Amino acid sequence: MKFTADRNLLSEAIVNASKVAATHSSIPALEGILINLKNERLTVTGYDLDSGIKNIIPVIKQEREGEVVLNAKLIADMLKKMPSGAPIDFICENETHVTIKCEGVEFKLVGVSGNNYPNLPEMSLETSFTIKENILKSMIRQSIFAVAQNDLKPILTGVLFEIKDNIFNMVAVDGVRIAMRTEKTEYKDLSFVVPTKILNELLRILSDDEDGKDITILIDRSQVGFNRDDYITFTRLMDGEFLDYKRFTAFSPVTEAVVNARQFAASLDRVLLLTEKFKSPVKCIFENDKLIVNCNTNLGSIHEEIKINYPNSKMEIAFNARYMMDALRNSECDEVKLQFTNSLAPIKIVPMSGDDFTYLVMPVKVKD
Repeated sequence: MKFTADRNLLSEAIVNASKVAATHSSIPALEGILINLKNERLTVTGYDLDSGIKNIIPVIKQEREGEVVLNAKLIADMLKKMPSGAPIDFICENETHVTIKCEGVEFKLVGVSGNNYPNLPEMSLETSFTIKENILKSMIRQSIFAVAQNDLKPILTGVLFEIKDNIFNMVAVDGVRIAMRTEKTEYKDLSFVVPTKILNELLRILSDDEDGKDITILIDRSQVGFNRDDYITFTRLMDGEFLDYKRFTAFSPVTEAVVNARQFAASLDRVLLLTEKFKSPVKCIFENDKLIVNCNTNLGSIHEEIKINYPNSKMEIAFNARYMMDALRNSECDEVKLQFTNSLAPIKIVPMSGDDFTYLVMPVKVKD
C-alpha cells in the first residue's frame, strides 16, 4: 500500500476511529485501527466488537492498494505531532512495515496484517430512515445530558429512540429527571436504546449546518448504524426495558410561569457555588410576577429576585439546581414555560410554543 494524503484529513479520521478501538482485547488487532486503501478512497476503521467507526477520506495520490492495522493511540498521537499543512506519504511494505513521511519527518512503524482484523457486521437497509445531521445532532444534544450516570439500571445509561404515530422521540432518564426531544417523521413504529458512547462521538462529528448531509439510521436485529457518506458508525443496542416515561410526562399542570431561561440558568449557576459540595437543594418562590431564589448552606447564602410572568397564587418549590440549570441551558431558548401541579409534583419545562422538547425535574422536599 502506498499513497499520499492530506495530513489534517488523515489525522482527523484516525483520531475518530481510535475512539472505539479496544483498549485490551483477546484479539490484538482490535487494539489497533484498520487502514484500507481502495479506488483512491481511504477507509479508517476502529472496532471493539460492540461499537465501530469508519471514516472514509479521499487521497491525493494512490500508487498501490492494500491494508494494514496500526496501534490506534500511537498513530493518532504521531500524526498530531507531524508538521501541519503538509501532505503525508504513507508506504506499507511486506504488509506490516510502515513508513510515514511528512516534510523532513519520517516515522517507521510495525503493524499487523489486515487479514487479522475481524469482519465488521453487515447491516441491511430494510429497516432504516433518514434525518438531517443538524437535526439529529440537536436531538442528541438536547437529551443526552439527562442519562443516568450509574449502572444500577444499565438501560438508563443509554438514550431511547422511539417512533410512534410519525413522532420521533429521543428520551433520556436518570431517575430524578427526564429529557425528551421530539421531531416529526414518516416511518413505521419502532423503539430501541442506543449507548451514549456512540452518541457522544456523533455529537463531535455531526454538523450544525442546516445545509448539512443526511444521516441514514439503520436498525438490524441487535445493532444500529448511523451512515453519512463519509462517516459510518454502528453499535450494539442495549438490552432491557426502558422506563415508561409517558407515565410521568402525561399530566396536566394547574399553573405555569414564563421565565427567561438564560437569566434563570445564570442564577442557578451562582447558587451551585454554595450547594454543589453539599448536594443541597435550592428553594424558589414564584409570586407576583417574580421568582425569588433562596439558598443557605454552611458556606453562606444567596438571595436573588428575577422578573417573570407569573400572575398566579404563591408557589414554593425546591429542587437540585444542577438539574434545572441543565434543562434550561439545553432548551436553547430565550424563554421557557415552567409548569407545576404542586410543590411535590414534577416541574415540567416546555417551549413557549410547539413541543420540540419536554424536560421534567423532580422537586425535593425540604424542612421549613
